[in-house]
Amino acid sequence: MIKAEVLPFGDSQCILRTKKVEALSEHAFPGFAKWVEGTRDLRFRPTANNMKHIQLNWPNAEWHKDCQHHITEFIEEQKAADDFSSMKHSRLEDDGAYEYQTKPFDHQRHSFLLSRERKGFALFMEQGTGKTKVNIDKAAWLYANGFIDCFIIIAPNGVHNNWVDSEIPTHLPHWVPSETFAYSSNMTVARKKAFEAVCAAESKLKIVSFNIEGFSSDKAKGMIERLIDNNRCFVVIDESQYIKNHDAKRTKYLTSVCSEVPYKGIMTGTNITKGVEDIYGQMTWLNPDILGFDTFTSFRNHFCTTLPVPGTRFGQRIIGYKNIPELIDLIDPHSFRVLKRDCLDLPEKLYKRWVVELTPQQKKLCDELKSRFYTHQKDGGILTAELAVTRLLRLQQIICGWFPADGVDEMVPVTGENPRLEAVRQHCNDTDGSILIWARFRQDIQKMEEVLKKDHGADNVMTYYGGTGEDQRRENVASFQGKKSKIMICSRAAARGLTLTACENPIYHSNEFDLEVRLQSEDRCHRIGTVGSVTYTDIEAKGTVDTLIINALRRKKDISDMVNQDPDMLFMES
Repeated sequence: MIKAEVLPFGDSQCILRTKKVEALSEHAFPGFAKWVEGTRDLRFRPTANNMKHIQLNWPNAEWHKDCQHHITEFIEEQKAADDFSSMKHSRLEDDGAYEYQTKPFDHQRHSFLLSRERKGFALFMEQGTGKTKVNIDKAAWLYANGFIDCFIIIAPNGVHNNWVDSEIPTHLPHWVPSETFAYSSNMTVARKKAFEAVCAAESKLKIVSFNIEGFSSDKAKGMIERLIDNNRCFVVIDESQYIKNHDAKRTKYLTSVCSEVPYKGIMTGTNITKGVEDIYGQMTWLNPDILGFDTFTSFRNHFCTTLPVPGTRFGQRIIGYKNIPELIDLIDPHSFRVLKRDCLDLPEKLYKRWVVELTPQQKKLCDELKSRFYTHQKDGGILTAELAVTRLLRLQQIICGWFPADGVDEMVPVTGENPRLEAVRQHCNDTDGSILIWARFRQDIQKMEEVLKKDHGADNVMTYYGGTGEDQRRENVASFQGKKSKIMICSRAAARGLTLTACENPIYHSNEFDLEVRLQSEDRCHRIGTVGSVTYTDIEAKGTVDTLIINALRRKKDISDMVNQDPDMLFMES
């Protein structure tokens, strides 16, 4: 007697027909499932989790010949995942079939051997552990074995140039003939010719890097579509947390345009910066079958605890997480995670606080803004902030020493001293060796540059932020890394992807709520090439928005450690 039948339904769905009604409810299926009107047949999409549900409840189901490939592929993928998990935790021996250009560390060799044949793979390697080299070696290996002829890198702006300018020349084997091109929104005649030369290259590996922000333009979209349509590609998204928002236009576009790409990779050390919801967009781009949920809603309902958002019909607010071990099991066979503490001879990161007191004027402005949602400063105008998110920003600007009055383009200084600026000056005066200063606001960077140049000389103080020209940025980094200058003042957005290992004494003038931004900035100077210990100093006005931000970052790190199976980290510990 047949306990269950699986029959075809249209091009992309199947029907489950059975008498075992208790497990047949559409709500019992993790993915899409709906009753066929007027019948007791349940139609479903054959996603990985729906297939798993059927296997668990109807292991002897009879599959129609037109549906058989779904269950066959699912069983093969499960076996491959099990085999990979056991291999992942074993020592792999290099077969000598690939000649490295630069000698890999043990963890780089291991991750290369694990991932080189995988069509979709995630390198969740902590910043500074050399994941870029691993994917360059994989691209070379795939090309040499006839699997690809085009390597596409999608990275944050500036980082995409670094791939072509530095990483590819350093790590791509000389025996791999190649043509390279880095996308720019300023496509001059010369640059158009350079791109055409890459497209026309025969018997060479075509290597093209795009800045992920560029995909708001039709120009970048047309170029990547041309490459994908005419080549066998390996596409890598560097800093894949940039596609963590599953509903963003950029994420949707890249997921669609890369859906048929034979080899794909994502790489980031901070795959979760807010909560487990961050992982959905990244893994779905890599391969939607990894998580097995056909919609974000079904994924969220399975792994997140939510509450309705008042005033909306369907809005849900995430308040907690569940089924985390199951999520770990889904991701594990398709990823490799390594921390610097486990693979490199680097000292542990050290943290300390530099507590400053607010001036009476700063305290008055903050208290008024918190209690009345507005405040004013003599000859400085009026400041209002009714929205909570705006109020947090304004409070941070005040404790940094600025008064952002309504209707005024440029902030004016808060009347009186600036304790935070004085703390930075003292830190620079008292500290031997190179100093890296991170700041959130442009006005802070400009003011510190002015003051510190007076203290230490113009040649000793470099900047790297939106106001620093492109050519000047390169010169400033070279001067700082070459220890010709002592101090570098950076914004975290501009300095993403830089190597600043000359610094042993970074100081945070101000923080942001974004965990990924914080961790990225920390690892600019704590990576392969770091020699001495690195001590991170956070300036904090206790009991203010400083403390709120630090506590928020710590909570986000906790959930990230849990999903990535990382040990408890000493991160901005109180």
